[in-house]
Amino acid sequence: MATLFKSFLKLHTYRSVQYSTVQNGNKMQAWQIHSYGDLTELQLTKARIPCIEDPKDVLVAVKAASVNPIDLLMIEGYGRTTFNIFRNNSLEFPLTLGRDFAGVVLDKGQDVEKFNVGDKVYGVIPIQRQGSHAEQLLINESHVLLQPSHLKPVEAASTLYTAMTAWSALFITGGLLMKSPSNLKVLILGASGGVGTMAIQILRSKSIYTIGTCSTDAVPLVRALGANNAYDYTTKTFESQIEQEGMFDIILDCANLGHTNIPKLWKYKNYISLNSPLIKNTDKFGVLGGLSTSICQLLESNISKLPNSQSIRWGYFIPSESGLQFIDELIKSKKILPAIHKVFGFNDLPTAYKTLSDGHTRGKIVIEMNNCNT
Repeated sequence: MATLFKSFLKLHTYRSVQYSTVQNGNKMQAWQIHSYGDLTELQLTKARIPCIEDPKDVLVAVKAASVNPIDLLMIEGYGRTTFNIFRNNSLEFPLTLGRDFAGVVLDKGQDVEKFNVGDKVYGVIPIQRQGSHAEQLLINESHVLLQPSHLKPVEAASTLYTAMTAWSALFITGGLLMKSPSNLKVLILGASGGVGTMAIQILRSKSIYTIGTCSTDAVPLVRALGANNAYDYTTKTFESQIEQEGMFDIILDCANLGHTNIPKLWKYKNYISLNSPLIKNTDKFGVLGGLSTSICQLLESNISKLPNSQSIRWGYFIPSESGLQFIDELIKSKKILPAIHKVFGFNDLPTAYKTLSDGHTRGKIVIEMNNCNT
């Protein structure tokens, strides 16, 4: 009984300290941008620790976070119109980037029942919210999961955003949710990158025949992750090798090749791009203009493919709670393994961004908070 009381007292004191920290407006370190531009806009600043206002929110001390291509694009101004629509009039700047994380629960809203203070967690952050490249973050509990016990924070932080992007594109946009996995065949372009490595493992878990394309040095990785075959796009026989594979139900383009550059002799039913022009069009022409322009572009692309019974589709990251649960189960059953290119310290985050922008990564770029080894 005495032990139980001490535990309760310790927990109550810990929670009180965290509330005090927030209420007193104490600062934290965060990498932020104050205007759009290039990587020189990134600044290590003293930012306010976020305060819990939504009873479903969780305050997390970040142990590790990843860097995603969307972060690079947002620095340049990608989504400046679209994303602000979903920010509910909250300030655009200063803006903290970073879309996935692993950490420890510091505090929680009164309606949060899934987590306790001290729990190790990982999760994804919707695009309209402040990101994970900071010492602490605030996130709705629906986008948080208990961290798998077999993963370190840097490993857990490398999985969810790219896995959910792959799942959204394949199962929502590609319609795999409604199809039996038997006799399906999928081609992944750019299979050694963050989304590609996750797509291969997700498809393997469903026993879907999967082909990956990559450069020479990445072929062993793509095969080791579960691709039925991997083809080196630098070889002279590359196009004919893919052609000989026959009909693909889906081509998932993680390399931004573009449907107009797909060789004419390749056979496929659905082409899915992860580089939709919708957000860029909205930034350029406004909401209505961007939407109408994008619809016209999508219709034009599909009309040209009608004679071949082919479909052009755009894939997006969708923070589906059921999708997160599906991915979480695969990770915890070790059917999805982290694929990490390199880990940087928190203070070296601009170098991490530069490494990603240089391209040819083999998995994810991850940052680890300094002196965090738990």
